[in-house]
Amino acid sequence: MKAFLSLLVAASLFGFAPAQAVDVAPPVDSHEGPPISFFVILTPDDESTPTESTGTGRIDFTLDRKTQKISWKGSFQNLPPNSRPTGIYVHGPQTIGGEAGILFDLSPGGMKNPFEGSYTLNDGQVEYLVTGRFYVNLHTTKYPGGELRGEVRRLPPKDAGVTQ
Repeated sequence: MKAFLSLLVAASLFGFAPAQAVDVAPPVDSHEGPPISFFVILTPDDESTPTESTGTGRIDFTLDRKTQKISWKGSFQNLPPNSRPTGIYVHGPQTIGGEAGILFDLSPGGMKNPFEGSYTLNDGQVEYLVTGRFYVNLHTTKYPGGELRGEVRRLPPKDAGVTQ
């Protein structure tokens, strides 16, 4: 405590003021606040079993905190001619590089490209999402276990001063 007081006195002598309280965004697990954005970059490099795909993809997600509804828009491209998409799913919970079960289908009406949709998460799934424990896997006829994969990552808030 004595060291803290000395530091406070020294700071005031040099013109440093104590930090002022500022408005901060609610915690990510709060039901209040603006939507939270996430994204996935799909590549063959993230697959747990090596694939020789030329494909790539991207999916953008938005989580509405109040309703816990996650919405997405995505697409993929450059799959080899002998590799037809059979499904694209969110898997979790998992540790980075690990395997996990399917949680929900990103193209439940059949494979389309581009694709979009929404799904309402339960409390546990929201926790897994905000702690980075979801990944997306694109399954194909050539690679039934998955040809393209990517971790679901949070985008910084628009007002955070970070650009992509």
